[in-house]
Amino acid sequence: MAPAAITSLQEFKKIIDGPKPVVIDFWAPWCGPCKMIGPVFKKLSEKSEFAGVDFYTVDADEQPDIMDELQISSMPTFVAFQGGNKIGTSLGAIPKNLLELIDKAANAAAATESPSPAPAETQSEAPVAVSATV
Repeated sequence: MAPAAITSLQEFKKIIDGPKPVVIDFWAPWCGPCKMIGPVFKKLSEKSEFAGVDFYTVDADEQPDIMDELQISSMPTFVAFQGGNKIGTSLGAIPKNLLELIDKAANAAAATESPSPAPAETQSEAPVAVSATV
């Protein structure tokens, strides 16, 4: 799914506090590197292997309160969150670093989705011998 725009600090806090990992692109319309990496971010958001991650964008000019909250001053900056905790950050228009961040978020998603294995059952009784007569 294509990245959705975050339009308020309240919405931002609700999104990052959720159980599902999210990766957010902090960008600005006047930022040349943002324009270069934006399509890469969108394309990665549509890959099936990242279905467990939600993707969002924050326009720095329209959401200065979010930028202040995270103390982001350079763009593009990509930040991954899960359950209110920062998973990681990628600075600049470097596709390799962005992919590594998204992989990290996808691994966090997989870790929360897969249930822990059940403990091995223990047998408290001695095995019973079975004999068959023909």
